[in-house]
Amino acid sequence: MALTILHLRWDVSGDEAYDALGRALPEDDRRPPECLSRRHVRHPRAVMVYEVWDDARAAGSELDRVRAELGAGPDAPQRVAFSVPEYFAAGFGQRPRAARPADAGTPAVPAPREPEAAPAPAPVP
Repeated sequence: MALTILHLRWDVSGDEAYDALGRALPEDDRRPPECLSRRHVRHPRAVMVYEVWDDARAAGSELDRVRAELGAGPDAPQRVAFSVPEYFAAGFGQRPRAARPADAGTPAVPAPREPEAAPAPAPVP
């Protein structure tokens, strides 16, 4: 399983809009347990929110909740998402999770295949 990194750009200006965003997306211990890190960076016309999640579905659900709470349009926020291997969780003071039940039956490394027979060499004229 991989960590999901979200870069969100919320086009907000003014203290009231920034405060509403801060209440909807807390940086402290009130964030969801699957969110390993969340940071706000305020710019004159936007707020950048950087999040690290250990569960992509939870990240999507949280984004849907926040968009509904803030009355955001279909294109808000602008977002970029990518993933990194789960062992990077150590950088956030977390231990990588054990295999989840859905993954438990899948071996981490598949069994090796038998080598295929080499094709016969082509005749040389």
